[in-house]
Amino acid sequence: MKFEYVSYGGSLIQGLKKDPSVLYVFSDYPLKNSQRKESKRNIFEPDPVYLTIEEFKDMAFRTDKIVLSEAKRFVSLYNYLKKEFAEINITNYFESIEFSNKFFNYYTELNRSLCDESIVLEEWQKQYFEIFHKFKSKYDIYLEEKNYIPKDWVESLKYLNLSSFKKYKKIMFVDIVSFTPLDKVVISKLEEFIDVVIRVQGEPGVFDEENLELKDIYLPKIQKNEITVLEVQDELELIGNLLDIMKMKNHTTNIFSPEADTNEYSKIFPNNFMRGSFYTINDTKFFKFLTAQSDLISNLEPRMDNLIPIKKFLEGVRNLEMQDYYGIQKEDMEFIYSQMDWDYKYIGEEENEKITEIYKDIIKVSEFETIDRFIDYFNELLSLEIFQEKIYKDFYDKLQEYMGYAKTTEIMLESKEIKGCFKNGGDILKFLLQYFNDVEIIRNDNSEGKYLIKPMENCKVITNSRESIFINLSTRYLPKIKRDSLYLTEKQKKDNGFTYYEKERKEEKYRFYQSLLKNRYNIIIYMKNENSGEAVSPILSEVLNKYRVNRLEKTVYSEDILERLKALKSNAVPEFLETNLLKSKEDFKDGELSIGPYDYDTLMRCEYRFYLNKVCSLQNFEKEDTLGLSLKFLGTYVHEVFEKLTDKMWKKILNLSDYSVTYEEVEELLYSSFRNNRKRVPIYLDNYFTGILIPRFARNILKFYKEIENLYIEKKVKRIESEKNSRKEPFLKGDVEVTLSGRVDLVIETTTNNHIIDFKTGSKIDNQLDFYSIMLYGDETKSQKSIYNAFEGKLENQDKVKLTRELLKERLIEFFKEEIYSLSEKKSGCLYCEYGDICRREF
Repeated sequence: MKFEYVSYGGSLIQGLKKDPSVLYVFSDYPLKNSQRKESKRNIFEPDPVYLTIEEFKDMAFRTDKIVLSEAKRFVSLYNYLKKEFAEINITNYFESIEFSNKFFNYYTELNRSLCDESIVLEEWQKQYFEIFHKFKSKYDIYLEEKNYIPKDWVESLKYLNLSSFKKYKKIMFVDIVSFTPLDKVVISKLEEFIDVVIRVQGEPGVFDEENLELKDIYLPKIQKNEITVLEVQDELELIGNLLDIMKMKNHTTNIFSPEADTNEYSKIFPNNFMRGSFYTINDTKFFKFLTAQSDLISNLEPRMDNLIPIKKFLEGVRNLEMQDYYGIQKEDMEFIYSQMDWDYKYIGEEENEKITEIYKDIIKVSEFETIDRFIDYFNELLSLEIFQEKIYKDFYDKLQEYMGYAKTTEIMLESKEIKGCFKNGGDILKFLLQYFNDVEIIRNDNSEGKYLIKPMENCKVITNSRESIFINLSTRYLPKIKRDSLYLTEKQKKDNGFTYYEKERKEEKYRFYQSLLKNRYNIIIYMKNENSGEAVSPILSEVLNKYRVNRLEKTVYSEDILERLKALKSNAVPEFLETNLLKSKEDFKDGELSIGPYDYDTLMRCEYRFYLNKVCSLQNFEKEDTLGLSLKFLGTYVHEVFEKLTDKMWKKILNLSDYSVTYEEVEELLYSSFRNNRKRVPIYLDNYFTGILIPRFARNILKFYKEIENLYIEKKVKRIESEKNSRKEPFLKGDVEVTLSGRVDLVIETTTNNHIIDFKTGSKIDNQLDFYSIMLYGDETKSQKSIYNAFEGKLENQDKVKLTRELLKERLIEFFKEEIYSLSEKKSGCLYCEYGDICRREF
């Protein structure tokens, strides 16, 4: 075996002969592609074979078995071992994925490490590996019966076949610095009939030629390139300063980052940056629409006859693709918000046609039983113009290709097994979306004048560039955080030939030096911020400590950018200025105003809020779903039962002075109202509602009628009426005619007295009963006023007058006399106001 070393900054592909008797194996596709382009310069010489390391392994390990790739492995494991999965509390396919991933990875690592499973385990580890061994022994029986093998298990000494390499005289591994124990056996067997060469970057001594692994990685002693650094405190500063630097550069200056594939700069600054990652099927309207449908199906509540929680439904229809497909308008969204305002927790077939259409489609799709049916459905959608996105070149072809792969899963499992694996169409759809997930497609984008942030490992293949910029070299991104997928310690991994963190970090350090030392000039922008925990990458720290660096001064600061953004916002949306909102007679339709006790309370607190709510009828469009049961709903629920009881009893009370009612009658009304309001009670509160609230309300309702009987048994009741409406005559005449409005919970009138009773389950307005007395009888003193707390079972009299007829009239006259709608005197009341975004008052 021979070793070749290319110094840092040199080209890894320089001098590679165009010899068909030589097989070249590269660390990754960019390096392979770079050599392929280089070799095409001489078209008269035959091309050698160029492979990536993954392609090489596909040739080296071969089997006649049917290979299970991608999701087929997980589906087959779960479907065959459902009973065993249930024993470890995994009851559906999607819950099994994390376990299955660890299971397959473990046995893949065993094959690569040539380990015989004789790992010395701690007690806490044994339970996990006993489960693995149990699953493996049973799964092997299934694989043998079906002649299957998971794709990642083909890479095993058992399936090694090097016959296809015997036609070559030499094989060269380029830029591959990590070899597993299995890889080393492959190389030793190759050496029996072919010359093997390993070419790596760095000075001799960087690579352990006996163990085929990197030694400790150090920077070259002599610094040959110029490094300039810039420290910023956050990503705003990073982007601002990067753009300033690039103004002085040309487009041959490359930008590299360890998180090029995940940064969102192109979304925040679309005019300056191109997208770093490939476009995928996930980016299409088709995928987003199906994902929204899948989410809604997964939230169907079987205990509620497959209704959907209203908050989840709202999230679904906020999806732009859903809105385009169904033509959702403002009034449709307002219907949902209105339902939420009335404390509905679930939604299904409703009065709104579009909401009903969405719900029916969700039910229909949830009942699909085969992948074939879904493929038909997908093709129906793709025939619609909304999903025909011509900006993606190969979207349709890629989708058809992966639908075909999914179909092979159905053929493999057969129809009855599909039903056993997936409980409904929602599960099948979710499974199919996993097939389409992250499948790369080509998009026609206008990239003129935009910067592309490239993966750092691509720096080694860049040609004709003397300068590079590296960004995001902080602890958050370098070294990358690895998530362990096995239940082994780092020492156990190292001792048994598994991949371990120290080895991975050493290679990451090697790759960084390889990139940094590629060009003559480099600019490094890194983040450091103690408040956010952002620190300099330890790999970069070694460079800063050993090499001479120039330091740049920031030209852009976060504060400047925030000020610019505020300025932009102020141009789009004016800042709040305490300008006066003038009153006009035209504000009140037909010169009339009907006002209830809650309206009056709002008017007294803040006229501006009264104007928005009452005069403009402006509803808060972004309503939040209350958790659990709201007091508003409980109030409505109790009022409804009291109203029905009173309607049922008023004749016998007037004619016979009979106030009797049985517990069973009250309980039946409470249960009936509960059933009618089923959509307004979360399923998880059923037991609480039926076991605690209904018995409590039943007792307190009986108690109420007993108290009323004690008060009026010897008096002649002329009228007992629930939900009594207001009088029609105007309370205040003028340019605007004011009438008082409202519905009183219960009114009892005798020959000598009027009694207003308000039922409460929550808070009260201090002047509400006085307002009702003025509304019904023209004066606050002409009735007895009481509040009955249905929770506590207490009847409390309100003896103190809190609002007089004169004061009410005086305040209304004063309101119309003033020229402007005034703001609340106390700013504390603005804190939770639903119109804060309109008012924008500072407090």
